[in-house]
Amino acid sequence: MMIFSRATFFLAASVFVGVVRSQSCPSNDNGQCDFEPTNPHSCGPDYKCGYSNICLAEAAGYDIDTDCCQAPQPSGCPMLFDPQLCGSKQCPFDNMCIAELAGYTASQCSPPPPECPTGGKDCSGEPNNPFTCGINNCDYRTICDAESAGFDTRADCCQDTRSNTACGMIIEPVSCGPPGGKQCGYDNQCLADAAGYNSKQCCKAVPDGIACNAMYEPVECGNIPCVYSNQCEADAAGWSQFECCKQPNMDGCSMEYSPLACSSASCVYDNECIARNAGFDPASCVPLASASTASAEPAADEPAADEPAADEPADPTNAGAGKSATAASVGAVLFAAALA
Repeated sequence: MMIFSRATFFLAASVFVGVVRSQSCPSNDNGQCDFEPTNPHSCGPDYKCGYSNICLAEAAGYDIDTDCCQAPQPSGCPMLFDPQLCGSKQCPFDNMCIAELAGYTASQCSPPPPECPTGGKDCSGEPNNPFTCGINNCDYRTICDAESAGFDTRADCCQDTRSNTACGMIIEPVSCGPPGGKQCGYDNQCLADAAGYNSKQCCKAVPDGIACNAMYEPVECGNIPCVYSNQCEADAAGWSQFECCKQPNMDGCSMEYSPLACSSASCVYDNECIARNAGFDPASCVPLASASTASAEPAADEPAADEPAADEPADPTNAGAGKSATAASVGAVLFAAALA
């Protein structure tokens, strides 16, 4: 079984290609960066948080020089995996085409060292607990072996499955890990379960050999939700366009909160401008009650609209329906109970 390391999914985690869970990234966008030129950067631990310009990255609290890597401008590159490390910060890219889109030249990049490091510590007495680490997918039998080789198992490694795990050979790849954190790939959910994950922690991954371009038009699919760089990759992972929503684009839009639900996937956007940026005609969308409307006091002799009568069961599909969603999520209203 091939276990993908953190670096395998790195490009998906910022603004490149692949699959990754929805990000939990800091933001302080109050419209102050609306007129800044596009200059994408990826920041934070393992450069997993993407920002469309320097202003937004700095507003989120990052230092461009120490915390961020230049990300590629939207364009088309093949899905070839020929990893490169570029610049003094050794920023990783899937191939030289993507590195060049980020502004690097071939003289500033080089392939990662092909060998796997080893440590001098005797770990022969440690129990079997396999990990795969680093951009070269280096296998280590124990935590002791991985740490002796210089890896941080929490940041640099993926838990491997036990050798006696009884899983089929079916290839239905998944990517697992915390939102905004390290992502680990497994050939199927059974193997992911054997490594300690469960289906609520994993997303369907883009299979190897899929020919999608590197255009960054992110979509969110399913209830988790799972985030893909574009609809082509979401389709390759097994989703349909009716199960996915384009992530919101705030360009030229106000912070007004007048939420709309658009398309059969119930994509929720904060206002008509953002819905229009996502490609929807606001006239085809359904207005939702805003937080202020939902919190209005009912008349003294009337029950609250979102509370059941005393002899009726609560409706779980209403959970969180009055909450603001600055970033549109897949079925944020209809699936709120499932996400709780």
